Amino acid sequence: MAEEQKAETSLSKEEVDELYVLFDKFDDNGNGELDVEELTKLIHNLGVIAGNEDMKNLVDAIDDNMSGTIDCWELVNYIDRVMAEDFTTDEIMEAFNLIDVDKGGEISLEELRHAMKSADVGITKPEMEYMFRKVDRNGDGNITFSEFRSLLKRKR
Repeated sequence: MAEEQKAETSLSKEEVDELYVLFDKFDDNGNGELDVEELTKLIHNLGVIAGNEDMKNLVDAIDDNMSGTIDCWELVNYIDRVMAEDFTTDEIMEAFNLIDVDKGGEISLEELRHAMKSADVGITKPEMEYMFRKVDRNGDGNITFSEFRSLLKRKR
């Protein structure tokens, strides 16, 4: 069934694998499900401030089978739905400007590294450099707004 579920998502295998790693990191009791407390830790680790009511609403939005907990595939499917949404140009610009600390109009590898560290994203230096090169399509050593927008508006 897991293979069947994988075929239903537009996320890449690498993206699904990363979500599994993240999920496992916060599944404190190893039961394959995140309760509200574990999900709250995950969300706070990503730098999102959310109150109890927000977290209950998030669980309701993700919990497809209404069990009160979230399994990894529910999380994958939720992320897939969110990623499929179109971000407005203003939303993309806001995210870009948060990362572009020096306001130079481009994101350097160091700025991206700082943003990932601030968000406590566990990524190695080689993984970071690979990801940066993949987004930096013109190879000039910086991520332009156009390149950043393409990342967030990628075709599914």
